[in-house]
Amino acid sequence: MGLHRVSDFGIKKALNMNKIFTNFIAIFGLTILISCAQGNQEKSGVDPTFPKESVEPMPTIYGIDHESVEIRKGPGTKFGKVINEKATKSLGETHYCQVDFSTKVEVLETKGSWSKIRVVDPQWLSASHVGWIPSKVIISPEDQEKQSIGELDKESYEILETEHNRAVQNFHVLLKRAKFDKNYVYQFIKAFRKENCTMNCNVNLYDSKSVSNLIGVYPLEGKDYLKMADHLISASSFDATEVRDWYPYQDFKYKEFGGRNWKKKPVK
Repeated sequence: MGLHRVSDFGIKKALNMNKIFTNFIAIFGLTILISCAQGNQEKSGVDPTFPKESVEPMPTIYGIDHESVEIRKGPGTKFGKVINEKATKSLGETHYCQVDFSTKVEVLETKGSWSKIRVVDPQWLSASHVGWIPSKVIISPEDQEKQSIGELDKESYEILETEHNRAVQNFHVLLKRAKFDKNYVYQFIKAFRKENCTMNCNVNLYDSKSVSNLIGVYPLEGKDYLKMADHLISASSFDATEVRDWYPYQDFKYKEFGGRNWKKKPVK
Protein backbone atom coordinates (compact mmCIF):
# COMPACT_ATOMS: atom_id res chain seq x y z
CA MET A 1 0.00 0.00 0.00
CA GLY A 2 2.80 2.41 0.88
CA LEU A 3 4.52 1.50 -2.36
CA HIS A 4 1.44 2.42 -4.39
CA ARG A 5 1.17 5.80 -2.66
CA VAL A 6 4.80 6.59 -3.43
CA SER A 7 4.27 5.49 -7.00
CA ASP A 8 1.15 7.63 -7.40
CA PHE A 9 2.96 10.59 -5.88
CA GLY A 10 5.81 10.15 -8.33
CA ILE A 11 3.46 9.98 -11.28
CA LYS A 12 1.57 13.11 -10.19
CA LYS A 13 4.86 14.94 -9.67
CA ALA A 14 6.01 13.95 -13.13
CA LEU A 15 2.73 15.09 -14.67
CA ASN A 16 2.94 18.46 -12.89
CA MET A 17 6.52 18.94 -14.06
CA ASN A 18 5.49 18.12 -17.63
CA LYS A 19 2.60 20.61 -17.43
CA ILE A 20 4.91 23.35 -16.08
CA PHE A 21 7.42 22.64 -18.85
CA THR A 22 4.67 22.74 -21.52
CA ASN A 23 3.37 26.06 -20.18
CA PHE A 24 6.90 27.46 -20.16
CA ILE A 25 7.41 26.48 -23.79
CA ALA A 26 4.08 28.04 -24.77
CA ILE A 27 4.85 31.31 -22.97
CA PHE A 28 8.36 31.42 -24.42
CA GLY A 29 7.06 30.82 -27.95
CA LEU A 30 4.41 33.55 -27.57
CA THR A 31 7.09 35.97 -26.38
CA ILE A 32 9.18 35.18 -29.48
CA LEU A 33 6.20 35.79 -31.80
CA ILE A 34 5.35 39.14 -30.19
CA SER A 35 8.98 40.21 -30.34
CA CYS A 36 9.22 39.31 -34.04
CA ALA A 37 6.00 41.13 -34.85
CA GLN A 38 7.27 44.29 -33.15
CA GLY A 39 10.57 43.98 -35.00
CA ASN A 40 8.81 43.72 -38.35
CA GLN A 41 6.72 46.80 -37.56
CA GLU A 42 9.87 48.74 -36.68
CA LYS A 43 11.55 47.67 -39.90
CA SER A 44 8.58 48.64 -41.99
CA GLY A 45 8.29 51.98 -40.18
CA VAL A 46 4.70 51.27 -39.20
CA ASP A 47 3.58 52.31 -35.74
CA PRO A 48 0.30 50.53 -34.89
CA THR A 49 -0.55 53.09 -32.21
CA PHE A 50 -0.89 55.93 -34.75
CA PRO A 51 -3.36 56.28 -37.63
CA LYS A 52 -1.99 56.28 -41.20
CA GLU A 53 -1.04 59.73 -42.44
CA SER A 54 -3.01 60.86 -45.48
CA VAL A 55 -0.97 62.01 -48.50
CA GLU A 56 -2.30 65.06 -50.32
CA PRO A 57 -2.31 64.79 -54.13
CA MET A 58 0.17 66.92 -56.08
CA PRO A 59 -1.39 70.05 -57.62
CA THR A 60 -1.97 70.08 -61.37
CA ILE A 61 0.56 72.21 -63.21
CA TYR A 62 -0.83 74.29 -66.08
CA GLY A 63 0.73 76.17 -68.98
CA ILE A 64 -0.03 79.66 -70.29
CA ASP A 65 -1.34 79.90 -73.83
CA HIS A 66 -0.54 83.58 -74.38
CA GLU A 67 2.48 85.70 -75.20
CA SER A 68 2.11 88.09 -72.24
CA VAL A 69 -0.51 88.43 -69.50
CA GLU A 70 -0.21 90.81 -66.57
CA ILE A 71 -1.16 89.51 -63.12
CA ARG A 72 -3.80 91.47 -61.22
CA LYS A 73 -4.64 91.84 -57.53
CA GLY A 74 -8.22 90.65 -57.98
CA PRO A 75 -10.50 88.80 -60.42
CA GLY A 76 -11.06 91.46 -63.07
CA THR A 77 -9.55 94.39 -64.97
CA LYS A 78 -10.88 96.81 -62.35
CA PHE A 79 -8.22 95.53 -59.96
CA GLY A 80 -4.70 96.91 -60.08
CA LYS A 81 -1.73 95.08 -61.57
CA VAL A 82 0.77 93.33 -59.30
CA ILE A 83 4.03 95.29 -59.29
CA ASN A 84 7.24 93.42 -59.92
CA GLU A 85 9.18 94.92 -57.03
CA LYS A 86 12.60 93.53 -58.00
CA ALA A 87 12.40 94.67 -61.63
CA THR A 88 11.01 98.06 -60.62
CA LYS A 89 13.81 98.64 -58.13
CA SER A 90 16.50 97.41 -60.52
CA LEU A 91 15.36 99.32 -63.63
CA GLY A 92 14.13 102.48 -61.92
CA GLU A 93 10.64 102.39 -63.48
CA THR A 94 7.45 100.51 -62.72
CA HIS A 95 7.26 96.95 -64.05
CA TYR A 96 4.42 94.50 -63.49
CA CYS A 97 4.38 90.78 -62.85
CA GLN A 98 3.52 88.82 -66.00
CA VAL A 99 3.10 85.27 -67.22
CA ASP A 100 3.69 83.97 -70.75
CA PHE A 101 4.28 80.84 -72.79
CA SER A 102 7.43 80.04 -70.81
CA THR A 103 5.79 79.95 -67.36
CA LYS A 104 4.03 77.11 -65.53
CA VAL A 105 1.41 77.81 -62.87
CA GLU A 106 -0.83 76.18 -60.30
CA VAL A 107 -4.41 77.36 -59.88
CA LEU A 108 -5.26 78.41 -56.31
CA GLU A 109 -8.81 79.65 -56.79
CA THR A 110 -11.35 80.45 -59.50
CA LYS A 111 -14.02 83.18 -59.59
CA GLY A 112 -16.12 83.53 -62.69
CA SER A 113 -13.83 83.83 -65.71
CA TRP A 114 -10.73 84.60 -63.63
CA SER A 115 -8.29 82.33 -61.78
CA LYS A 116 -5.86 83.06 -58.99
CA ILE A 117 -2.52 81.49 -59.87
CA ARG A 118 0.98 81.04 -58.51
CA VAL A 119 3.96 80.66 -60.82
CA VAL A 120 5.81 77.41 -60.07
CA ASP A 121 8.24 77.47 -62.98
CA PRO A 122 10.54 79.40 -62.94
CA GLN A 123 10.56 78.53 -59.23
CA TRP A 124 12.22 81.80 -58.22
CA LEU A 125 9.06 83.69 -59.26
CA SER A 126 6.75 81.68 -56.98
CA ALA A 127 6.87 84.16 -54.10
CA SER A 128 6.25 87.32 -56.12
CA HIS A 129 4.12 86.16 -59.06
CA VAL A 130 0.83 85.36 -57.34
CA GLY A 131 -2.48 86.86 -58.45
CA TRP A 132 -5.35 86.78 -60.92
CA ILE A 133 -5.38 86.21 -64.68
CA PRO A 134 -8.16 85.35 -67.19
CA SER A 135 -8.91 81.62 -67.02
CA LYS A 136 -9.02 81.40 -70.83
CA VAL A 137 -5.23 81.81 -71.09
CA ILE A 138 -4.60 78.81 -68.82
CA ILE A 139 -4.04 75.55 -70.68
CA SER A 140 -4.18 72.07 -69.16
CA PRO A 141 -1.48 69.41 -69.70
CA GLU A 142 -3.99 67.41 -71.77
CA ASP A 143 -4.73 70.35 -74.09
CA GLN A 144 -1.02 71.08 -74.40
CA GLU A 145 -0.47 67.52 -75.56
CA LYS A 146 -3.29 67.86 -78.11
CA GLN A 147 -1.46 70.82 -79.69
CA SER A 148 1.53 68.61 -80.45
CA ILE A 149 2.08 68.03 -84.17
CA GLY A 150 3.46 64.53 -83.63
CA GLU A 151 6.18 63.02 -85.78
CA LEU A 152 7.66 65.44 -88.29
CA ASP A 153 7.46 64.95 -92.03
CA LYS A 154 11.09 64.79 -93.19
CA GLU A 155 10.08 66.61 -96.38
CA SER A 156 8.78 69.60 -94.39
CA TYR A 157 12.23 70.80 -93.33
CA GLU A 158 15.92 70.72 -94.21
CA ILE A 159 18.93 70.93 -91.92
CA LEU A 160 21.08 73.63 -93.51
CA GLU A 161 24.02 73.45 -91.14
CA THR A 162 25.09 72.06 -87.77
CA GLU A 163 27.62 73.45 -85.30
CA HIS A 164 28.08 70.99 -82.45
CA ASN A 165 30.53 71.03 -79.55
CA ARG A 166 30.88 69.18 -76.25
CA ALA A 167 28.48 71.51 -74.45
CA VAL A 168 25.69 72.06 -76.94
CA GLN A 169 24.33 71.07 -80.33
CA ASN A 170 23.42 73.82 -82.80
CA PHE A 171 21.01 73.19 -85.67
CA HIS A 172 20.18 75.64 -88.48
CA VAL A 173 16.95 74.44 -90.05
CA LEU A 174 14.92 75.55 -93.06
CA LEU A 175 11.15 75.29 -92.60
CA LYS A 176 9.68 74.45 -96.00
CA ARG A 177 6.07 74.97 -94.93
CA ALA A 178 4.47 77.99 -96.64
CA LYS A 179 1.98 78.88 -93.89
CA PHE A 180 2.77 78.82 -90.20
CA ASP A 181 2.18 80.80 -87.03
CA LYS A 182 3.96 81.22 -83.72
CA ASN A 183 2.29 78.20 -82.14
CA TYR A 184 3.14 75.92 -85.09
CA VAL A 185 6.77 77.05 -84.94
CA TYR A 186 6.90 76.32 -81.21
CA GLN A 187 5.43 72.83 -81.73
CA PHE A 188 7.75 72.16 -84.69
CA ILE A 189 10.88 73.03 -82.70
CA LYS A 190 9.64 70.96 -79.77
CA ALA A 191 9.17 67.94 -82.06
CA PHE A 192 12.49 68.61 -83.84
CA ARG A 193 14.35 68.54 -80.52
CA LYS A 194 12.71 65.26 -79.60
CA GLU A 195 13.70 63.63 -82.89
CA ASN A 196 17.17 65.12 -83.49
CA CYS A 197 18.77 66.39 -80.29
CA THR A 198 20.75 64.13 -77.97
CA MET A 199 21.93 66.80 -75.49
CA ASN A 200 21.54 70.56 -74.85
CA CYS A 201 20.35 71.88 -78.18
CA ASN A 202 19.85 75.27 -79.88
CA VAL A 203 17.57 75.40 -82.90
CA ASN A 204 17.60 78.30 -85.38
CA LEU A 205 14.68 78.13 -87.78
CA TYR A 206 14.55 79.98 -91.14
CA ASP A 207 11.86 80.56 -93.77
CA SER A 208 14.32 80.95 -96.68
CA LYS A 209 17.49 79.25 -97.88
CA SER A 210 18.82 82.60 -99.10
CA VAL A 211 20.42 83.31 -95.71
CA SER A 212 22.63 80.17 -95.76
CA ASN A 213 25.76 82.23 -96.49
CA LEU A 214 25.05 84.45 -93.45
CA ILE A 215 24.84 81.62 -90.90
CA GLY A 216 27.65 82.01 -88.37
CA VAL A 217 28.58 85.51 -89.58
CA TYR A 218 28.97 87.98 -86.72
CA PRO A 219 28.36 90.83 -86.40
CA LEU A 220 25.80 91.36 -89.16
CA GLU A 221 25.36 94.90 -90.43
CA GLY A 222 23.21 96.82 -92.89
CA LYS A 223 21.58 94.77 -95.63
CA ASP A 224 22.93 91.49 -94.22
CA TYR A 225 21.27 92.21 -90.88
CA LEU A 226 17.99 93.10 -92.58
CA LYS A 227 18.08 89.93 -94.69
CA MET A 228 18.69 87.73 -91.66
CA ALA A 229 16.01 89.56 -89.65
CA ASP A 230 13.44 88.97 -92.39
CA HIS A 231 14.08 85.22 -92.58
CA LEU A 232 15.16 84.02 -89.10
CA ILE A 233 11.84 82.81 -87.70
CA SER A 234 13.06 81.68 -84.31
CA ALA A 235 16.28 81.28 -82.35
CA SER A 236 15.33 78.74 -79.67
CA SER A 237 18.01 78.18 -77.03
CA PHE A 238 18.40 75.04 -74.92
CA ASP A 239 17.98 76.95 -71.64
CA ALA A 240 14.71 78.67 -72.65
CA THR A 241 12.85 76.03 -74.63
CA GLU A 242 9.41 77.32 -73.62
CA VAL A 243 10.02 80.83 -74.99
CA ARG A 244 8.15 81.22 -78.28
CA ASP A 245 10.65 83.29 -80.20
CA TRP A 246 9.35 85.11 -83.30
CA TYR A 247 11.59 86.92 -85.82
CA PRO A 248 14.00 87.98 -83.05
CA TYR A 249 16.19 90.19 -85.27
CA GLN A 250 13.28 92.49 -86.04
CA ASP A 251 14.17 94.82 -83.20
CA PHE A 252 15.50 98.36 -82.65
CA LYS A 253 18.51 97.64 -84.84
CA TYR A 254 16.22 96.42 -87.63
CA LYS A 255 14.33 99.70 -87.40
CA GLU A 256 17.56 101.73 -87.45
CA PHE A 257 18.73 99.94 -90.63
CA GLY A 258 15.43 100.81 -92.31
CA GLY A 259 13.67 97.46 -92.02
CA ARG A 260 10.10 97.51 -93.30
CA ASN A 261 9.05 93.89 -93.69
CA TRP A 262 7.66 93.54 -90.18
CA LYS A 263 6.42 90.06 -89.26
CA LYS A 264 5.30 91.24 -85.85
CA LYS A 265 4.25 94.47 -84.18
CA PRO A 266 6.72 97.17 -85.34
CA VAL A 267 9.12 98.64 -82.82
CA LYS A 268 8.25 102.27 -82.11
